[in-house]
Amino acid sequence: MSSRNRSVRVLIAFASFLLASVTSDAQVPYENGEWPQWRGPKRDGHGLDTGLLKKWPEDGPAVAWEVDSVGVGYSSLAIKDGRIVTQGDLNGVEHVICLNEKDGKLLWAVQPAPVAKKLAARIADEFKKIDKNGDGVVDDVEAAGRIKNAAQYDRPVEGDPQKIAALRAARVLAGLDKNGDGLLDEIEAGRALGSEFFSMDQPDPNADASAIAKARSARLLKALDKDGDSKISKKEARRSVIDRSFRQIDRKPKGKDQRRDDVVTQEELESFFKNDKGRDGLVTAKELGAYYARRHPSKDGVLSQDELKGHFGGYRNGQGDGPRGTPVIDGDRVYTEGGFGDVTCFDVKTGKTLWHRSLTDDFGGRRPGWGYSESPLVVDDFVIVTPGGSRGTVVALDKVSGESRWSSSETTQSAHYSSPIIAELAGVRQVVQFSRESCFGVDLEKGNVLWQYKNANNGTANCTTPIVLGDHVFAASAYGTGGGLAKISKSGDDPRAVELRADEVYFEKRMANHHGGIVGVGDHMYGFGNGGLICMDILTGKVAWTDRSVRKGSLVYADGMLYCLGERHEMALVEATPEEYRERGRFKVENRGRPSWAHPVVAGGRLYIRNQGTLTAYKVR
Repeated sequence: MSSRNRSVRVLIAFASFLLASVTSDAQVPYENGEWPQWRGPKRDGHGLDTGLLKKWPEDGPAVAWEVDSVGVGYSSLAIKDGRIVTQGDLNGVEHVICLNEKDGKLLWAVQPAPVAKKLAARIADEFKKIDKNGDGVVDDVEAAGRIKNAAQYDRPVEGDPQKIAALRAARVLAGLDKNGDGLLDEIEAGRALGSEFFSMDQPDPNADASAIAKARSARLLKALDKDGDSKISKKEARRSVIDRSFRQIDRKPKGKDQRRDDVVTQEELESFFKNDKGRDGLVTAKELGAYYARRHPSKDGVLSQDELKGHFGGYRNGQGDGPRGTPVIDGDRVYTEGGFGDVTCFDVKTGKTLWHRSLTDDFGGRRPGWGYSESPLVVDDFVIVTPGGSRGTVVALDKVSGESRWSSSETTQSAHYSSPIIAELAGVRQVVQFSRESCFGVDLEKGNVLWQYKNANNGTANCTTPIVLGDHVFAASAYGTGGGLAKISKSGDDPRAVELRADEVYFEKRMANHHGGIVGVGDHMYGFGNGGLICMDILTGKVAWTDRSVRKGSLVYADGMLYCLGERHEMALVEATPEEYRERGRFKVENRGRPSWAHPVVAGGRLYIRNQGTLTAYKVR
């Protein structure tokens, strides 16, 4: 390509980029220091700040403030007019949280009013069922089998931790010691203590391991062998202390293609318990007290109705609890979407609920496997959200009243984890969303489907918000997929036609972006894919460079720089240039036991990193 043609092409691409930018943010004149919604003022991962650091000190930028008041979750931030709004589980209950931008001071933290009312009614009903002795609290024994991980909702109380632990132990022993011998064996412990029982039972390295194993095995066999065949079947072991270890105890016979027989003999039990470091399968009051003092210090083992809210009041998931979606601030209102699909409008100054809708109850939505994770889109008079399901994948709500305005009933694919954007493509103003089966566009005013592009989706998790350049849309997903660019154009020769078509320009498997998003800068895009951070020409798909950087993560752009947060707890500052990978600083973020999945924010001269329940503001101006 000649240098003249290359220059013309760059100018065309840049003009398209500027046009897309003007289209996307024309409705609200945001200012420097604001980040009012998911992925920033224009919803494209760009911050408006200038005069930011081009290189960080060795230990990273200085901390302006840090707070531990945002609860558990992966929600990012909305920042406007001196307020920061996010979502998180506080004491296990999903809240919308508002902080003072200046110092991180908590201004308000609330549940949507209808959600709080419904939760209160459920707690009262559940309490009646669980509180068997009617003493107004739920203790360890009553909670067993009904409340998973009850200890995490039990708040510490004042007093001597050792005495608190001893009283708790005495109460548990009195409730479970059926034969009155002052000890708890595996059968008495049962489901009440579960897997904790083995941690309570302290080993005796000087004891006769074989004799202990024999006595313990005989006791278990006698208690669990209901049919008297001198064996314990999988059915007989169910919900007992050996349920989880059954496969380990049931030894595989020697020889090729030999299978376990799904029964446990006394010999197999003895063999298993010989390796248990002299544990006798009996727990004393002293052992119980020591365990509680060590593992649950100052927790009394009883739950009040308020504490019980923590069990029922938030979204739970094996990949991390808490809400995922980012709020959006629009004027004097803030709009949120919780993990269960509660869409709510609040007064941003007071936290008062103005209206509430449920994506599942009101629109027949099907909650995705890892929870509703999108961030609502506010455009013109609409709030755009994605319930998924048979009544329409996307719906538009009136932003003042919450009433339904339209539903994209032509497409009923399930919701995934991406968030919608607004764009003008082929002359039509539309909402672009990425769901289970495709990336697609729907008319902003009516909700009818305009086009679909199906090559970039996978059936597991489509998370990345699409990016737009002129009449082009780029969508990408991970799990062995990649990213593709589709050109959107009028279908047919009729200039009045509103049906559009999506034609793939190219597909690049290396840009398999998982959750961290992609940002376009000039005629190049940057995002994490196979092999780390990738810089790629948007219109051609030509890869300019790749670098391991902080491995997989998320990124945003501001003032010529990329802010890259790796899910393994590292933050890097990288120049946004197609010439080569140039890193200008890096620091570690504390590992709090979960990946760093909440996207960073750059606004008002600060870099914000949400790390589970902690929010830190760094000085980067």
